[in-house]
Amino acid sequence: MMVPVAAEHTDTPTVALKEGMLLQPWRGTGIARRGHDELLTHRPENQASLLVNPLAGDGKVKALYESWGYASIGEQQPSPDGPVLTAMLRAIRP
Repeated sequence: MMVPVAAEHTDTPTVALKEGMLLQPWRGTGIARRGHDELLTHRPENQASLLVNPLAGDGKVKALYESWGYASIGEQQPSPDGPVLTAMLRAIRP
């Protein structure tokens, strides 16, 4: 199953984030958010995208990204035997 991402989201310079995770002792300390924000501060693109498994952490991972300003824009299934992932997008600068 794959819902295409609307053209309005693909015509803007975008950096794709992938595989951001922390070991358990560092979770909940704010270090992931600080690293994320620092990375985006120095990017020339207008927006950032990522894919997240909506079931990861019983939905907590997706909710975390939503709290960082990401919005769901569709679904993708990068491999036939993999899970359906939620495509998310947020502006880097207002």
